[in-house]
Order: sequence, then structure tokens, then C-alpha cells
Amino acid sequence: MPHLDTWVVSTLLILLGSMELLAGRMLNRRQSGELAIDVVSLAQFALLIKPVIIAVAALALTQWTPGWAGSLASLPFWQAVLLVIIPADLLHYWYHRLGHTLPFMWHMHRTHHTATAMSISVAYRENWRWFMFMPDIWYAGVMVYLGLGDAVLISHLIFGCANVLVHSAFAWDKGLYRIRWLSPLAWLLERFVQLPSTHRAHHAELDEQGNPPHHNFGQLLYIWDTLFGTANFTRDRYPERYGIPDDPGDPWCAQLWWPFCRSRKPGSDYN
Repeated sequence: MPHLDTWVVSTLLILLGSMELLAGRMLNRRQSGELAIDVVSLAQFALLIKPVIIAVAALALTQWTPGWAGSLASLPFWQAVLLVIIPADLLHYWYHRLGHTLPFMWHMHRTHHTATAMSISVAYRENWRWFMFMPDIWYAGVMVYLGLGDAVLISHLIFGCANVLVHSAFAWDKGLYRIRWLSPLAWLLERFVQLPSTHRAHHAELDEQGNPPHHNFGQLLYIWDTLFGTANFTRDRYPERYGIPDDPGDPWCAQLWWPFCRSRKPGSDYN
């Protein structure tokens, strides 16, 4: 079914978003206009940027390597899904980590961290340039060209649901830590997949030393953080504040569409 990932992730967003609204979580923001940033960013990614990237990557390969079209189509489905998920997730880990390490890439990614509360709406809050250069999306285009379109569909369904769940206003993993007999399961899960506890630590306004967080970069598989030394296991301790210290509060268009739209706020990175 075409666009199955979009439909499933959108349904999850609607369901969890309704729950957050009823619980008074989604609109509990200190900075006005945050929800508008989230909605516009999601729309530009799902309806424009992602489909264009996958189509451009596939069309480019049609011209450059016409003999490779559909060359992996005979792979068993489970192997095809793993071939999409594992490299894509590793690419995203390093892209995300560099986004917090290199100043010019942080400039592309900082919009995601201006949110002052965790919510499912924050999941796709990014400047357009961050999406445009996201290597796992380009990789998806390559896999589509090689005949793994169905595997890409299912993989992106998994990525999308995971992305929404770890940004949820509800810390649904609390029970894993607070119910004693579930503790072994929590120990195992937190080393292999991203959970709300570890991702909230990534979004914390300040870490224990008073610096912006530099840990927990995994998208779906937390094993990359475990392997490459960026893991911070906070378990059932959740940050009190989210966002960027001394954030000037740039207008939504500057956060999403810089340099086409600029900010006039003193101290802004989007001037």
C-alpha cells in the first residue's frame, strides 16, 4: 500500500496528540507559536521534502547505474528490512551526532531543540536544511531503486512510530523502571532501543555540568550510543527543563526556513 508509513504514523500522531490535548500536555509551552512550528515542519517533511529526496535519489541512479535497478528485489523480506533499517539508523546516528558537534550542522539542527516541552508534535520539528541532507532519507531512495520499496515502507513506518513515541509527553517507560520484576527488561531495552527516558535526557536544557547535552543520539537503535560511548542511562530520572538556554525565541519562519526567512531577535543564530 503506497504511503502506508505516512498513514500509520499520522494515525499515531492523531491518537497520541488527542491524548496529550485532553491531558493538557500539548499546549503547555512557554514560548508562543511552538505548536505552529511543529505542524508546519511535519507537513513540509512528509508531503514535500521526503518524497522529493527519495524520488530524486532513485531517478539519479536510473541515469547513472541503469543496470542496477531492482537488483536486490529477490532478497527475503526480513533481510531487506534489516538492510534498510540497520545502515539507515547508523547513518542517522552519526548525522545527529555531528549535528551537535559541528557548528554549521548545529545551526541546521537547533530548531529541534528550541521546544520547551516534550510532545509528539516535536518529533519532526526541524529546519528544512536538516531534512534535505539527512543521509538515511537519501539511502532510502537508493534502496527503492534497488527494488526494496516495500522494505523501505515498513522500515520508515517503524522509524516514524519510534520517533513519535520517544517524543511523547507521556513517559510511558516509567513502569519499566518502577515495577521491580520488569527491571531486567528495562536494563535490556535501554541498551538496544531509544526510550523516552534516554531521549528526554538528550533534550534536556542543561546536563549535570551545566552544558547542552552531548549524548543519546540514536534514532531507533540505542545500541549505537552504547557502542560509541555516547550513552547516558538516566533510567526513571527525567529533566525538569527542555530547550536551549537563553534562547532568543526566534519567529517560526526563521526557525524553519532560514536563510529565506531571518530573525530580528538580538543574539539570534538566524539573523
